[in-house]
Amino acid sequence: MLITCEVVAVAGFKQGPLKTCCGGGGPYNFNPKASCGVRGSSVCADPSAYANWDGVHLTEAAYHAIADSILHGPYTSPRLL
Repeated sequence: MLITCEVVAVAGFKQGPLKTCCGGGGPYNFNPKASCGVRGSSVCADPSAYANWDGVHLTEAAYHAIADSILHGPYTSPRLL
């Protein structure tokens, strides 16, 4: 989880680590009663600007940034690729 927080901080996601792309409103677009895919929820226009998909899962862009940092970044020694 620490790697995830560090990667999100340096990867430049415009919406930060807490605001969800798909959710049910509020300051973080998260409502456990209106989770992603149910009536009352909405999906953002640009998921690549978000690290957090639905409050539980990350976006494809976040997973890509994490994988890239593990394969090419400072988290593996020696580097894998």
